[in-house]
This record gives sequence, structure tokens and C-alpha cells, in this order.
Amino acid sequence: MSMNKYMHPRNIYKTPPNFKELALKYPEFKKHIKLDISGKVVFDFKDSDALRALSCVLLKKDFGLDVDIPKNKLIPTIPLRLNYILWIEDLLALLQRTTDIKGIDIGTGASCVYPLMAAKKNQWSMLATEADKYSIDYAQKNIEKNGLEGLVGVIGVTTDKLLTEAVGDDDEFDFCMCNPPFFSSTQELHPFFKSRKQNRPHPKNAFVASVNEVVSKGGEVEFIQKIINESKTLGSKIKVYTTMVGQKCHLPILKKSLREIKINSFAEAEFCQGNTTRWGLAWTFLDYDLHKVPSPVKLAMVPSKIHKPLLYELPNQESSPENIVKVTETLLCMFKELKMTFEDATRNKIHQRLFVNAYSNTWSHQRRRRRGDLRKTSETMKEPAIFDNNNMDFKDDLEDIKKTPVKRTVDQICESTTKKLRLSTDSENSDTSSVFFKFVLSVNNVDSKIILELNTVDESSNREYLHQIMQFIKNNFDRVLKEKHNTDAS
Repeated sequence: MSMNKYMHPRNIYKTPPNFKELALKYPEFKKHIKLDISGKVVFDFKDSDALRALSCVLLKKDFGLDVDIPKNKLIPTIPLRLNYILWIEDLLALLQRTTDIKGIDIGTGASCVYPLMAAKKNQWSMLATEADKYSIDYAQKNIEKNGLEGLVGVIGVTTDKLLTEAVGDDDEFDFCMCNPPFFSSTQELHPFFKSRKQNRPHPKNAFVASVNEVVSKGGEVEFIQKIINESKTLGSKIKVYTTMVGQKCHLPILKKSLREIKINSFAEAEFCQGNTTRWGLAWTFLDYDLHKVPSPVKLAMVPSKIHKPLLYELPNQESSPENIVKVTETLLCMFKELKMTFEDATRNKIHQRLFVNAYSNTWSHQRRRRRGDLRKTSETMKEPAIFDNNNMDFKDDLEDIKKTPVKRTVDQICESTTKKLRLSTDSENSDTSSVFFKFVLSVNNVDSKIILELNTVDESSNREYLHQIMQFIKNNFDRVLKEKHNTDAS
């Protein structure tokens, strides 16, 4: 049973990736999806090459990272990694740390995925530690490949010293993080290992990792206890110590170890994604109560704060049913100018309500953009048109569809998805594969006044965009109304 609804509220993977769109955009991923007898796209999570390709394209699409993952090394699950980073963001917010963040990733692995994601997403300065020479070299290549040498560094350490070798006398860090080896022996890797409950389902994903990445003497308990013991020596040189825990039954043992070294406070978290649950453990020697930071699961279960809509009274507009329609049509002209699309929600004489989709920020600096477009148009008027085989007229595409056999290929399924998107949007909109911002517009008759009401559909959306769009409406409504009147008159 998928537990995506319990992901951290800010995790973009609460809505699973669209494999059709990924296949259409990334050829290296397309070869790993198949069609079942009904034509439905199927992804084999037990295929290690497919899992590796999925992680790589998600890093590329959502974080702008080009990462190589060796075939014999651990394949990072990106939703889980993001859950962990978001939890650290919450911990740092409690400490009121927002800029110049410095962190350590213990045992970064060949992909170096935690430091790369943290640096790319949040501009955190990350120090990655690793004991395996091959993984160090590979991690360094991934850092250089993404041009993040200024934010991410990797150093070698011994397996006996996890933190003290990396932290110098004058060093201070905001946090450390770790994805420890979960198992104490290779026998524990087998699905039928005796410690597993009989009714526990077998893993749904392929398992790929080197032995030293997942197996350590004493398993994760002994590994994490090394971090706990070293934290006693380092004290407040690291503000918040964190680690992931693979088995919930190990939490009481680890919390007992934390109490013995007399830390100030500790907190645990639960990370849910797909069919997997992991746990996080954090502690500090500083005077902060980490219990004030709720677990991501608790955050996901708490309803988001309800924001009040933005309201604007249109000046010099009579509140008649006819005028409400005219105002709505003028606003739709504005949205078309901004390359937005819209869907009716409620349409009557005293109330008009629509869902509006924006595919990029087209409302900022419009005057500058119009001047730039005019200049580009004048410069290209004399240039010959270039025919692009990849952007043929949609009518030609429809002719191709008529010729397709009953059993469609993966390419045809993906192309069909894109064509449906194109049919549902304005022809001037060049890229509608991903909605950048969505909001609700209402035109209301309130006390003989025409009131515009704007609100976000998703409470986690950036409301600054909503304020900017409202300001655009205020600045341009009269202009667009006049242009529309002149066009109708002619």
C-alpha cells in the first residue's frame, strides 16, 4: 500500500512521477517502460537498470543534476532522500539558521546524492565523507560534472572514525546526516532471513548495492552508536546530529544511548514514501527542544493553513450581469495575452469562477518583454523561416494517428499524451507539459460592486505569484478593456 500521502508536505513526489512524460522527455528512460495488454505503461521496479535510470532522470528533471550511478553501487531513492533533506530544513528553522548552512554527509557513496541535492536545492555548503576509494573518486566526478566544487567537497575517512577525522579544531557545522549500513551480515540481505516476520511482504524494488554500503559489523545500531559516541567528543561543533534508521525496533536502543551521553534533546521522525518507511533520529547539545519539530508524517496529517483570497474592487464598473460577463471576458483576454489557460468552474450572471493555469512567469516585466519581442520581430523579419521536423503542424500528427495499428507502441502512447495536452490549451502556448502555477479567479457581484477574488488551488503554492498577478490585473485592466472594445467595434 502506497504511503505517499504521509510524505513531507513539501515533498514534490507526493504526486508520483508521470512515467509517460518522463519517457517522452528522456530517451534513456523510455527504453525501460513497457506496455501491458491493455496499453497501460508498466515500469519494472525489480529491474535494477530501470531503477537507476529513474533516479537519474528525476535528479535531472527536478534538481537540474546530471548524476552517474555505478552499476555495482547503491541506487538512491530520490523521494526518500528529499524527505530527509526537508526534515533537516525544519530542524534548522527551529535553530533559526537560514543562510550560510554547512553540513556533513557521513558515507556519501559514489552518487554523492545528498550533498548534490542539498547544494543544488538550498545552496548549502556540504562536506561528504567516504571510506571507499572507488566511491570517493566517483563522487568527485559527479561533483565536478555538476560544477558544484564551490559548495561540495569529499574527503576520505577510516571506518573507525566517522566524524572526528572530518571536523577540524576550528570547524563548525550546522548538521550532519547519514544513511548508515542497515545490516550486520550478508545473510540478513536475504528476504527469508529469520528476523523477518512471516507476514512481512517481500521488497518490491530491486536491490543493488556493494556489501560495504549496506553491511557493517553490528549493523546500523553499532554504526550509529559510533556517531553518538563521537558526538559526545565534538559537542556543539555540530549543532544538530541526524541519522536515518532502517528498523523501528532499533530506536529505543539508540535513544537509550543518547540519554547516557546526556544530550540536551532529541527527536525522531518517520519518512514514508511509496511502500517504504524509514525513521530519522536527531539530537543536539545546544539549548533547543527538537521535539518542537514535528515528524514529516505528523506535518502531512495536519491541515494546511487556509489563506484568505486576495480581493480587489474594480473601479468605475457597474455591477450589472452584463458587465460581469464583460469584465470576465476582459480578464480572459489578459490571461490569453499571458499565455495562460483556463477552465470554467461556475458561470452565471452574478458569479463567474474559473481555474487558471500558468506555465511560466509571464506577468513580470511585461513592458520590457513587449519591447524585447518587438525588437526581435524586427530583427528576424528578413530572416528565412526554419522548418522544424520536431514541431510539425498538429493536423499532420492527427493523420499519423489514423494510420497507427490497434496495438500502440511506447512512443505512440507518449505522443498521444502530449497531443491531449496540446488540444486542451491555447495554440500560442508553446509548452503546457507542466503547470507552473494554478489559481482560482472569481468575479462577484457584492453590494452593487464588482469584486475580483484570487486564491491558490494548492495551499503550498507560492502566494507571491498571486500578488504579482493581481498587481498585473490592476495595472493593465483598463488597457486591455479599451483594446477589446476597439477590436469589437471594428
